[in-house]
Amino acid sequence: MKSAKEKLVLALKKGSVRGFVLIVLVFTMSIGLLLLWEKQKLDAEFERIVASSLNTNTQHTAVGIKRDITGALKSLKTAEALLLSSEAGLAGDIQERLDRNSGFVSGDFVTYLSTEEIEEGKLPISQEDAERLQKGVTVISAVVGEGVKKDLVIIRPLTGDSGMIGALCIRLKEKNLLSSASDGGVYQNPYSCVVTGSGEIIYNTYQPEHRGNLFDDLRGYGLSETEAGKIAIGVMNGGSSSAAFFRKGDTYFLSSAHLEYNGWYLVTVVRGPDVLLRSAVLFRDVVTTSITTVLITVSAAGIVFYQLLSNKEKLKAAQRSNRAFASRFQAMFEQHSALKVVIDADTGEIMDANPALLRYFGFEKQEMLGKNVQELNLLPGDIQLQKIHGKMDAGALFVAAPHRLRSGETRLLDVYASEIWDKGRRLLYAILFDVTQRESYREELLREKELLHTTLQSIGDGVVTTDRAGIITGINAVSERLTGWGDGQALGRPFSEVFVLRNEETGRLAENPVQKVLETGLVMGLANHTELVDRQGRPTPIADSAAPIRGDESQDIMGVVMVFRDVSSEKAHSREIEFLSYHDSLTGLYNRRYIEETMSRMDAAGEVPVSVIMADVNGLKITNDVFGHSAGDALLKSVAKMMRECSGRDDFVARLGGDEFVILMPGKGLEEAEAVIRRIRNIQVEIKGSSLALSLSLGCACKDGADTAVQAALQRAEEYMYQQKLLDGKSYRNAIISTLLATLYEKSNETEEHSKRLEKYCHAVGKKLQLSFKEMDELSLLALLHDVGKVGVNPDILRKPGPLTDAEWGEMKRHPEIGFRIAQATPELSSVAELILAHHERWDGGGYPRGLKGEEIPMACRILAVTDAYDAMIGKRVYRPAVTVEQAAEEIRKNMGTQFDPQMAGLLLEVLQEERGDLFYKPQGGF
Repeated sequence: MKSAKEKLVLALKKGSVRGFVLIVLVFTMSIGLLLLWEKQKLDAEFERIVASSLNTNTQHTAVGIKRDITGALKSLKTAEALLLSSEAGLAGDIQERLDRNSGFVSGDFVTYLSTEEIEEGKLPISQEDAERLQKGVTVISAVVGEGVKKDLVIIRPLTGDSGMIGALCIRLKEKNLLSSASDGGVYQNPYSCVVTGSGEIIYNTYQPEHRGNLFDDLRGYGLSETEAGKIAIGVMNGGSSSAAFFRKGDTYFLSSAHLEYNGWYLVTVVRGPDVLLRSAVLFRDVVTTSITTVLITVSAAGIVFYQLLSNKEKLKAAQRSNRAFASRFQAMFEQHSALKVVIDADTGEIMDANPALLRYFGFEKQEMLGKNVQELNLLPGDIQLQKIHGKMDAGALFVAAPHRLRSGETRLLDVYASEIWDKGRRLLYAILFDVTQRESYREELLREKELLHTTLQSIGDGVVTTDRAGIITGINAVSERLTGWGDGQALGRPFSEVFVLRNEETGRLAENPVQKVLETGLVMGLANHTELVDRQGRPTPIADSAAPIRGDESQDIMGVVMVFRDVSSEKAHSREIEFLSYHDSLTGLYNRRYIEETMSRMDAAGEVPVSVIMADVNGLKITNDVFGHSAGDALLKSVAKMMRECSGRDDFVARLGGDEFVILMPGKGLEEAEAVIRRIRNIQVEIKGSSLALSLSLGCACKDGADTAVQAALQRAEEYMYQQKLLDGKSYRNAIISTLLATLYEKSNETEEHSKRLEKYCHAVGKKLQLSFKEMDELSLLALLHDVGKVGVNPDILRKPGPLTDAEWGEMKRHPEIGFRIAQATPELSSVAELILAHHERWDGGGYPRGLKGEEIPMACRILAVTDAYDAMIGKRVYRPAVTVEQAAEEIRKNMGTQFDPQMAGLLLEVLQEERGDLFYKPQGGF
């Protein structure tokens, strides 16, 4: 028979199995109910997502259709305005003019049909649309095209004095109006169509040949009159929400949007099977996940059940382990070579001692047991009692306490104890260590430490030592003074906390030399330009070396010693030398050597943009000769001060030598450089000892690509500066222009006043165009020198009062080429050579010598052409009298778009309007 104990265990096992099975069944049923609830939620969420996405897609498509129609209406309006603004108006070949100016709209092809062509049926439209056209109303109509396709046609009538003379129209292709694309992440193959207010289908993407009624089609799916009527009402309301209906085994979703033209509506329908987000798929994924969860749960329950059955065996194993541990502990006490003793914490009586302790003191176990520790420990009794009954410091009961052996010898012992409880009694389990030799070493080390401390304090350099963790263990007075950590406050702190080292140029923290020595084991020195920041934030430049502290035998790194010194005076002397090597001694600005090295660094770094300003002091030699070199030096200092004040904080201002200055502007474009030039020109600086003012020639350029060099930009800026010097009457370079112009004025009817007036009007137009300083200077040179080639033309031809013969006119037309060669042969004028060559080109390509057309002609030449013509007309010539300003303006207006650039001509007429203050000119569109 089985014992009662075995029966109890068997019953417990059976009960556990039944409970486990019941838990699994309940859990499975709960999961099934949860899945049904989730299925309902997923179905509802599925319909909401599809309806929302379909509405969004329909609205986006409707916006695209309305945008296309609106764009076509604007194109028709623009085409009509273009026709009416031309001289021919609505006469002549209208289609030819439309084709020639087809670029005025983006992508729409405008065609013209006369009234006769419309009546002949070339544009088949309804009678109602034809009547609206006769009333001058723009019509949006569906016109039958080739085959079954339809185009949407926008027609704008053209009305003359006798009524409608024709119409402009644009066809919008059906494929551009309705897109079959959809949100590929939600559904595919939507059906799109455009319907009238009564449901008649205008366009259809799913059945192109079908032209029936949408609501009749819906009834064809089996919808009742009431159901179809509700959907029709929803469509007419603009599609604020979508409709869904279930027919023939499928769910259908419908959405609509109002197009705002002709009462049309856009309708989109998608069939349920085409929806990609299927709730059934989601439900299947949930079921799969749930079944996996059930299986994992059942497996976990089985593991727990198995663990419960195996606990008994584990308990027996633990008992066996405890007995083995107790046996090992007893062996450790008896057989260990360390000195061990058990003391009664209340009386100090020795309760047990191991053989090692008995041998050390020279007693038998019977003699040792019952003794009081005070018989062995030579410390005063009150101290011993205080230590035994008090709180031990980190387990140390006695540290280096003298103990007497049975032989009478005295030894120093450390006693470490732990408090244990045995049947209500407080015992001390203690281990003793002989430290007699250690204490002897300690006294010797203290003497050496004192000697080392005295030595460190006597050294003139700063000395600091750390342990292997980088913690400061020693620091002398010099180090404390330089760091600001006095009175031993730095001891015990991390090196990086006390010694804040940084690069004095960049301000970035320098590498920790102590950490570097600990990592590499090598002697390290600080990098150049390192400074020590003391506790108050004051920097001191230092130089140092750090070396490892190694043991005598193991050579292991025990710490680091760093020796450093204050190099402030050396740095100051070095900075003075460096300043003199990179700065101009007179002005204090950077010198040529520094600026060239800076440009090389910028090029190497690929820095863009970099702008350059070149400046030249006009009349410095005369100032030195007339007022003395002290006045010249004062002038140069004034220029240096002004350029520093006008430039930015990050800019480099330098004197290249003599009277030349430069400003390097890293990270700044040409507009910022021109702003600096404007500030410089607005400042008046008087020459010391005279009433004369400072005169500067300025030029700027920009390096705006990584493949160019700053030096190239500097050269361009210098060229522009010399170009400005040509216009400066105080500059010797102006003598070149003066000589050429004197020859021109002598041989021809040209006058200096004519050139000045041209410059005036060119600058007025240039200001309206917001041209740069360089472009304005080019305009000035072109105004002065555009006819310089006439010096090579026969003077008799230049002064001839009547019309020129063909041969004479051929020679006259050579003067742009002659001027081009003169300018090219003169380095100071080469920048305007191309402009001189092109100054007689016409906007319509009928000019000479190259027949350039439109914007192929440089802008400066287009400006000069209209201003030169205006000044020529209002001036008296030997072959004709002068005309009035009004007559000249009218002539310019007639030649806009042919001889003259319409924009430049319009701007000149605006200048004349502002200048005269009367209403002789009213601006019109087209220029």
